[in-house]
Parts: sequence; structure tokens; C-alpha cells
Amino acid sequence: MTWRGPRTSGKDPLLAKSAHYKRNRAHWQRLRLPCAICHRAIDYDGPRTINGKQNSRSLVVGHIVSRYHAKRMGWTEAMINATSNTRPECRACSNKSGARLGWQVQQANANRGVRIGKTDAHRW
Repeated sequence: MTWRGPRTSGKDPLLAKSAHYKRNRAHWQRLRLPCAICHRAIDYDGPRTINGKQNSRSLVVGHIVSRYHAKRMGWTEAMINATSNTRPECRACSNKSGARLGWQVQQANANRGVRIGKTDAHRW
């Protein structure tokens, strides 16, 4: 894999660990529900990493309507990050659903002829 530079530019502000992030995480930690996708127990108190690898059972606060779709529908940041639009997920399920959405978006862009690259040279 080639190094593509620091990933600080273009950072999604909805991913920033702000008040809504802490509020939603605390809400689901209090309820201690199982994963909304696979229905297995979530490791609420365990470490997020084990021996340098992600703990696949740790808590991730997922969105019911994804950030991508919500932005396209014109939702505000408050609507996207409302507690009613979040659910508890284990890290394994969250990673799978995020990868699936990314693949679907890439396929849709490819079908429309949109290319995402470093330059726009392909258009000329």
C-alpha cells in the first residue's frame, strides 16, 4: 500500500468526538443492550484494543440512517447525531456495515461515470 499522506484534511466534522458523541455513547453504556445487528453481547467495559488489535466486541455507536444518506436527504447535524438515530453495535458489525456502504457508494459512482482520483485528467 502506498502512503497517501496525512488524513487530517477533509475530516468529517460529524466524526469529531464532541458533546453528541459522548452523550450517545454514555446513553448506550447505561442501557447495556446487545448488538443491534447480530444480537450478541457487547463488551461495554473492556478495552477497545487488545494486543494492538481492535476488540471486535467493543461498543460502537452506529447510526440507523447512515451519515452519508442523512446528508444526502438534507438532515442537520443535530438530526443525524440524535440519540433516536443511533444504536449500539459491536465493532465487528459496524466495520462490516460501513464497508458495505462504502462499496455500494463506489459502485453507484462507477455506474454514473464519476471517478474519484487525485486529478481530473480523465475528463479531458
